[in-house]
Amino acid sequence: MNIYFYISIRYFFSKKKTNLVNIIVFLSILSISVSAFSLSTILFVFSGLENLNEKFHKTHYPDITISCLNEKNFFINDSIIKKIVPIQEIMAFSKTIERKAFLHYNNHEYFVLLKGVDVGYEKVMKKFRKINLKNNKFDYLNVYIGGRIVPPMLLYHIINQPFQILFFDSKKDKKKTLFFMKKKVFIKGIFHFSPKMDIKYLFCDLSELQNVMKQKGFQTLEIKAHDKVNIDNLKNILMKKLGSKFNIRTRVEREKGFHKVLNTEKIFIYFLFILITLITGFNLFSAICILQLDKIKEIFTLWSMGFSLYRIKMIFFYIGFMITTFGCFSGLFISYIISLIQEKYKIFKIEKKIPFPVKITIEDSYMVVCVILIIGSIISFYSLKRINNMIYSNYYK
Repeated sequence: MNIYFYISIRYFFSKKKTNLVNIIVFLSILSISVSAFSLSTILFVFSGLENLNEKFHKTHYPDITISCLNEKNFFINDSIIKKIVPIQEIMAFSKTIERKAFLHYNNHEYFVLLKGVDVGYEKVMKKFRKINLKNNKFDYLNVYIGGRIVPPMLLYHIINQPFQILFFDSKKDKKKTLFFMKKKVFIKGIFHFSPKMDIKYLFCDLSELQNVMKQKGFQTLEIKAHDKVNIDNLKNILMKKLGSKFNIRTRVEREKGFHKVLNTEKIFIYFLFILITLITGFNLFSAICILQLDKIKEIFTLWSMGFSLYRIKMIFFYIGFMITTFGCFSGLFISYIISLIQEKYKIFKIEKKIPFPVKITIEDSYMVVCVILIIGSIISFYSLKRINNMIYSNYYK
């Protein structure tokens, strides 16, 4: 251990001549700990929001979607399946068609998304489940409605009463003009997915929707990869197999907009708390300066014994660094405790329903420690300039 580091530890933990010095040192530690606590807590909340969004997209969207890049070739034929089946990284896939639809029922109008899926869809989306309540009616398009939006008392009346639906389709001409296609709909059963999907979607069998639209192909191929597969590598394999005619998107690429907003807000938070830490750093600056005044006789004694100015300055630099370290890690420790309590007991909630999302990450902790320690070191360094004047003024008295 360096002698000046040992002296700085003794100075830091020793009794001060006046109680005011102890109070100022304590306030400087407290201000730094509050800054570290605030920054780390907000970053943990941002990480929680990011994790919540990732879980949301994992529930609602497949790992990879493949669609036509060219709008003229809107539908994909089954030849693509032969190229995908040999890829070992793929666990399951599903052919789908999705259309915007207008539904009129009981003097009310609803805009929904009509989605035709094949039998592989339940393997791709693990939380999707269909329950059949009636047999097929061949003159109708048999659909499934969200189980959460229909009260059990009304379900019997709804499934026995057909209604009409309008959805967009394109004519088979060069212009590919859009028009409404009208079809009678019969509720075959209910599906369970998520609150958002239950309200937003109607599901039906892909083959039935293909017959109604007089199309043999499908619009999108949704893929579920094995758990430990790198999705970006799988995308590259698919691009090599299929070529440039298809638009291949991963689930992460769907989230890009949200991540951009979140990262922009994170950068703003960093700058804001750096500014706050610089302002609270004046407490650290004043604490080191008062410690220098409190130990003026000891400083002069060390200088008379042959200590260089550099070594004397390093003593007080280490004291400032210790104050910063104590404040930083105490604030981070309190933030850890509150975040862990929030994760387990869900105390803080948004509108008394949704628990505030929190996630402790090593990256956020590392950033907090780096920001606080760097600012504390810079302030400690600039507080040493007064030592020269203090020694020379005391020497020539």
